[in-house]
Amino acid sequence: MRISRTGTGVDDFLVNTVDSWVSLTHLVFIDQPVGTGFSWGEPLLTTMEETSTEFIYFMQQLFTMYPEFVGHDLYFTGESYAGKYMPAYSYAMLLHNTSVGSTYFNLKASLCGDPYTAPVTQRTHMHIVPEALNILDDSNMPQIAAL
Repeated sequence: MRISRTGTGVDDFLVNTVDSWVSLTHLVFIDQPVGTGFSWGEPLLTTMEETSTEFIYFMQQLFTMYPEFVGHDLYFTGESYAGKYMPAYSYAMLLHNTSVGSTYFNLKASLCGDPYTAPVTQRTHMHIVPEALNILDDSNMPQIAAL
């Protein structure tokens, strides 16, 4: 699929293409854990262990509904606050493989773009990058650091 204006209507913008990457793979978007992003429902989870358990359960249910995906290479990606969840979920998948004694989750790689892993450190030190790139004047650094 490519996005391109194909007519004058509101929905006239998708073009099917045979050479698109989606013809080679499958993509699943997960708003996890329940209660974040656009997701809703019960239960509201409070620990990383609870969310990891729920994630493994979700993946098992996905594989139950779509058994053709079992054993396929799995590349796990996310961004921003996923920097907190992705390492835990990746580890939970590897632990699950160990507990069942086989490669149920064929996890090949995990990638997190712009990870928000250490909120306090990231918020209080983000001014250092523009300073290092000489974008900010040194005379303003105390004021910026205070903000």
